Amino acid sequence: MNRKAWIIFLFIMAPFGKWPLYSQDSSRVAGRDGTKLQPIVQVFASASYQVENRHYGFSFSRAHLGFQYRFNEKWNAKIIIDRGRPTTVGEITVTNPLGQSLNVQNTSIEGAYYTMFLKFASLEWKVTDRLVLEGGAILQNHYITQERFWGFRYLAQTFQDLYWKIPSSDLGFIAYYNLNKVLSFDAAVTNGEGPRAKQDASGKVKYAGGLDIHPSRNIQFRMYYHNRQTGIDSLDTEHMFSFHAGFSPLEKLRMGGEFNYMVHLNNAVGLDSYGFSLYSACEVAEKTEIFFRYDRLLYHLSELMESSAGYENGHTLIGGVSFSPFSNIFLSLNYQGWITGSDNGNSSNHLMLSMEYKF
Repeated sequence: MNRKAWIIFLFIMAPFGKWPLYSQDSSRVAGRDGTKLQPIVQVFASASYQVENRHYGFSFSRAHLGFQYRFNEKWNAKIIIDRGRPTTVGEITVTNPLGQSLNVQNTSIEGAYYTMFLKFASLEWKVTDRLVLEGGAILQNHYITQERFWGFRYLAQTFQDLYWKIPSSDLGFIAYYNLNKVLSFDAAVTNGEGPRAKQDASGKVKYAGGLDIHPSRNIQFRMYYHNRQTGIDSLDTEHMFSFHAGFSPLEKLRMGGEFNYMVHLNNAVGLDSYGFSLYSACEVAEKTEIFFRYDRLLYHLSELMESSAGYENGHTLIGGVSFSPFSNIFLSLNYQGWITGSDNGNSSNHLMLSMEYKF
């Protein structure tokens, strides 16, 4: 890390802690070794124009600040904060016309949009060249494979993140095992509530497992399942099934898709959801790509849930051009539209100028 980058990083991180001046032991993180400590900075921002309301807006969708420390070849630690709305509503009770009460887990987020919170804080142990263990506030591995293949997270999340709001971080443990160049596995046990919520009173957890298959350099598949339990009698276990396929027939062209099925979304009885996403990108000039994506989202509600708001079937269209003037800087002019499939829903069309930078 050069001297200028180090000074900038210290200035950013100064409000969050004190840096010790001396190290008592070379194996301790207290020693400020610039070769082992790496800053983590990633920012997403956008300017948007909503066609229907003629409304202009500017926003930050991500601001990761943190660092990673490498103790040795086998041990690494990282800590990252993010901006976001820090308060979850949590459990609420509703009553139907018959006077029957129902406990519901409300996942909406409240509070200031740009409050910083601890998102990742994990310790990683590379047991062997094939096995890696990680614990703490970890990065979950439910949609990371398809997010990387999609390649445009800075302008739109992938399916599970966009529609079901599954947090990318959670408290618990995850293990990765590479069987060979073709097959790799991952398994996780977490609290299932994200990094900002404490474990529920009954100690229920989320179990998850995934399988990655790379039959060749240009083809990849991923299968994933999670089981998120609850200690509330009136709710039920959430099950998610996911399948992703990616194909790069040419060096500058990639095409992929995913199918996701959720049983008892947010542990709610009588609420299932499913859908698919198809995406493609092609490099048309140096550092320039054009891309297109189509999503289909569907809900299946029981009679008791049909009056619930916020569950809207529909289609999403995303398309545009992305340009990278320098390494780790990305700009995109794109269109994002939602076409409702519900009688009481509203369609929307947005023109976006999206940006990402990281170092």
